[in-house]
Amino acid sequence: MATSASDAVPQWEQLPHAFARLADGICLHYVDTGASASSTSVPVVLLHGWPDVGFGWRHQLAALAAKYRVIVPDMRGFGQSSAPAEASAYGSKNVTSDLAKLLDVLQIDKAVFIGHDYGATMSWRMCLYYPERVAAVCSVDIPYYPPSDQCTDVDALVAMLPQFAYLKLLGESETTAQKLTKAPKRFFNAVFHHTTEIPGDLARLIENVENGSDARYTEPSALLSGDELEYYVRQVSRTAGGFMGGCRYYGQWQRDFEAELTLPREIPHESFVHRDYT
Repeated sequence: MATSASDAVPQWEQLPHAFARLADGICLHYVDTGASASSTSVPVVLLHGWPDVGFGWRHQLAALAAKYRVIVPDMRGFGQSSAPAEASAYGSKNVTSDLAKLLDVLQIDKAVFIGHDYGATMSWRMCLYYPERVAAVCSVDIPYYPPSDQCTDVDALVAMLPQFAYLKLLGESETTAQKLTKAPKRFFNAVFHHTTEIPGDLARLIENVENGSDARYTEPSALLSGDELEYYVRQVSRTAGGFMGGCRYYGQWQRDFEAELTLPREIPHESFVHRDYT
């Protein structure tokens, strides 16, 4: 698959796309490409973050698919996958259950999980909920953090580290999702700028997305072509509730805390973490 911006969208759309209907009524959209199912290599599952979809892995896909079978889902709440409205439908237990069931549908015993942002968090959680389904894990941006013996106090976190104010905003799913859904093009254009292009604070960009004058809302980004930007806008427009499902991943502090109380704190899997601090 070519990775140049000019043909990224048509190349992506020509890949083998499918839908997996899971036991709990969730339907996951995914791309299944690369080595055949009969290959002896361990399959690779690529998990996107927020506010991305599987398309976000387009630049890495060719290199991986040359050797491995690669599965790229839109996770629950994103893109063409099911997006339940209720907050209780999200959290690490539900999302990892989707991934294990997707492996069942595809008759895959275990896979290497590679994730970015919230996809990285779910890759690590797969190691805890379904350790037998994980061959190894690779994380982009998010290190492993074990289940905690106390629930995260997001207000205290933001007070100590103001750069994480966006976590509280996104946890206010109904209000924030409605705001973002009214201005998807401005939001995607802003969030997919590299901070070295035009510095910006994510919480402020979210709060002012409808009428703000920040250059990131309108200045073209080096990270996206016009066609790629429009692709992202189309994906959120076809998702039930717009940005609601994606925002539901935030604000799960109490639910995840309770679900993870009995999980192990250490993982035995081979792992690699990449974080660009530049």
